[in-house]
Amino acid sequence: MRVKRSLIVAIAALAVMGTNSVQAATSKPAANPYGASTIDPPAPGATVLILSKGGVVKKYSLAQIEAMGTKTITIFEPFVKKTQTFNVIALSDLFKIVGIKSSDKVVTSALNDYAYTNTAANFVAANGYLAVKRDGKDIPYDQGGPDRIIFPNTSKWAKFLDPWNWSLSSIAVK
Repeated sequence: MRVKRSLIVAIAALAVMGTNSVQAATSKPAANPYGASTIDPPAPGATVLILSKGGVVKKYSLAQIEAMGTKTITIFEPFVKKTQTFNVIALSDLFKIVGIKSSDKVVTSALNDYAYTNTAANFVAANGYLAVKRDGKDIPYDQGGPDRIIFPNTSKWAKFLDPWNWSLSSIAVK
């Protein structure tokens, strides 16, 4: 939880930096369960995820990730403590794109520099997903978007919160 709080602080700081000082002094942050104020979504076509292994580097926008073919899953989201529906792509499918093998050490990194490292095999065994929509809508930055790693209720990592990386920026082999 301590790490996720640092993400919220970092996102809130980004929100303030994006406004002028008069607005920052007079605006109330938008109420949301993640505790940060609203931040503009990424521009259309902007890179939101970088996949890499060795010299293979692939950059993706949300539209490009969605074009890979997402499926819908419903989970109990442990940070807001309620059931939510996400459009997701399996991490195992993303790993294949750049040749990530089960024995590879994978580092997932967030925009606030939070990083989680584990083997690709463990991410796959935990049934990890990259979520790109929540309840059919884009996931705002201030709520862990635009893309984030989640795990279904049946996953061994459903309650192990360290790998639930929010505002993901990259997945790379260490």
